[in-house]
Formats: sequence, structure tokens, C-alpha cells
Amino acid sequence: MPLTHGVPPSFDPNILESAARDLGPTGAITFLVDNDAVTYAVDGSTIRVDEGRADGPVRGEVVVRLSRQAWEDMVGQVRTVMNLLLSDDLAFEQGGFERLADWDPVLRYLHAGIPPYDPARADFHGRDPFAAFTLDASDAELAAQLQTMGYLHVKAVFGADEMEVANREIDRLAAEARPGDDQSWWVTAEDGTSVLCRLVYATLRSPVLAALEDDPRVRRLGTLINPTLRAAPDRMEGSAVLLKVPGNTSGLSNIPWHQDCGMGGHAIMCPALSVGVQITGSDSSTGNLQVVPGSHGQAIHYRWEQRLRQVPVASIDTAPGDVTVHIQDLMHASPRPTGSGGRRTMYVTHYPPKLWEHIGPGQAYNDLVRNRTEQVARLQ
Repeated sequence: MPLTHGVPPSFDPNILESAARDLGPTGAITFLVDNDAVTYAVDGSTIRVDEGRADGPVRGEVVVRLSRQAWEDMVGQVRTVMNLLLSDDLAFEQGGFERLADWDPVLRYLHAGIPPYDPARADFHGRDPFAAFTLDASDAELAAQLQTMGYLHVKAVFGADEMEVANREIDRLAAEARPGDDQSWWVTAEDGTSVLCRLVYATLRSPVLAALEDDPRVRRLGTLINPTLRAAPDRMEGSAVLLKVPGNTSGLSNIPWHQDCGMGGHAIMCPALSVGVQITGSDSSTGNLQVVPGSHGQAIHYRWEQRLRQVPVASIDTAPGDVTVHIQDLMHASPRPTGSGGRRTMYVTHYPPKLWEHIGPGQAYNDLVRNRTEQVARLQ
């Protein structure tokens, strides 16, 4: 079977021309898969794909060897090149990761039709990236904003009394959490102490938070773009509570720009929706959510900040009881608080039915990220 059997039949020539220009006239990369080889090369204003034998002449400034299963995972958008690298499932016979990363958005387009992100192609259809809505808006209006921007801010979804009850329950779970309990994430603070930064599978041990997870308001917002999406309390870390830690920390509290499928699973879990119930509200002093409007549904270079100009960025300030919704492959970040920190947000992610065919109870893509923190940090 040809290695490139999953390549879509047609492409936008403008996207290929832009990719060829960015990669340079000598750009080429070869993948060795068992006894087979596939080479992607810049050919004028387009990209050419050639197949051959691994023991034949190999072209390319980068040559990558990987198993057939790893290759299928990469082509099928099950695992990303970052995932394969951190899992030691690819080896460089020539060149290195930086050049592979340059090719990654182009390969995702060739393999799955996911275009490389280009802010010049963003069309907001006259909509305001900073607009906030209420539940009085129609589903059609909320969905239109969400599908255009990749995120949505809805104000006053919950009352102050409801958030106070949820906050007390989070206090209870936080007091019970211990490092290594598989129900929480921890970071190292500036003074060297371990500090709780996330509660995972929170609704499995809290009827209060489980009721919030299943609240009709949450379900309404979590199914705006697809009525078949549903929450996954027992997998993908369930519904998680972010507890924002102030100051410099070592670990995954202040998460840099990323897509939630950046380690893999795009073909399985996208387009999932993360509903963020703002328990305490947020602003820059507490480390609020930042987003790149219109970046969802696209392949983004992991060093996009150094490579792109005039990229729109929105910082979302919220009040207790507000809700944010973002499509999981939107480029977003949770930066370090500029002040006291302390933001608490409960994320209830709604996934498509196909997730349950591949991810079992207790399984999550984030396991790799959490267990490879030092390697991830070196790549930022």
C-alpha cells in the first residue's frame, strides 16, 4: 500500500506556493518507513511528493526514520511530530527537529487538508473579537461568533451564590489532594515547595461539581457547533479545575501558546469544545485566558511567535459566573499572573462520539505532556 494513500486529491495552489516560498528552494524532507521512503520537496511554486525504497538514493536536508505505526499515526493526525519526538518514536538520520517543525504545518495540509495558519487569511466577517454575550442571545448568534473566532465569552451564566458553592467544594478537593495521587497536577514554586495547580477528574468525587458539569447551561454552550458532543468525566482528565499559581513556577501552571491537540488526537477529538466556568473571574493579574482569534482549524508552527507578524491576540477578562468557550485547536495560552494569581476555572470539555472509540477510562493525551515536562520546557 502506498505510504501517501491518505493524501487529499486537490490543494489550494496559493497555500502550496506560500509553503514553498517559506521552506526555500532547496527544501526537502524524507521519511524512511521500514523498507519504504517518501520524500516531500519544494518544486518551484509547489510541493512534490515522491515514493521509493529506503535503500535507494535519499534526498533531503532532513531524513527521519520511524515505524510504520508511527507513520500512520502522523499521517492520520493521531499523533503529532512533537508527540513522536518526546516518545522517542522517530530518529533523525540527517538534520534535526527544527527543520521538521518547519515542514510540519505543510505535511498536515498534505496529509489531512488542514491549512497552515496565516493571519492574512483570517476573515472575521465584521465581528468583534472582544464581544461578550449573554444567554439571551440565540444559539445561532452564539455559534456564529464561536465558529468565526474559535472562542466565545458569555457573561453572567451563573450567579455569585452558585460560584461560592463551587469554590467551597474546590477548597475541599484541594485540601485532599496530594502529589502523585493521579487526581491532581503540581508545580514547584519559587521557594521550592510543591503547589497544587490543577484538579483532574474532579466531578467523579464531587456531586456538587458533577451537577455543574451536567448543568443545562453548560451543555447548551458545549454543544453549540455539534449537538452530539458530550462531556467525558472518566477520561481525558475529565472535568478539570485550574488553580492559577502566582510567581515563577516550574511545571505546567503557566502554559504557553498551544493547541489542545498539539500532542496528538486531532483526528479523534477535534473539534472539541472546552467550556470554562469562571469560578473566580480573571484578568491579567490572575493569569487569564489569551487567544489568537480565527486560528482554529489550522496547523500552527510551534515557533509561530518568531515567524509571524501582525497576529491578532485577545486577552479575555471575566467575572465570577462568566463562561468562556473555545474550540480545542484554537491557539491559546494561560500566561503567568502579573499579580496575585488565584484564578479558578473549571473546564468541562465536550468531545465528539469517536473519542470513546479510541480513549478508555483513565486515559488522556495529557499524560505524555505531564510526564515529559522537562523536555517540553526545553522546546519552548
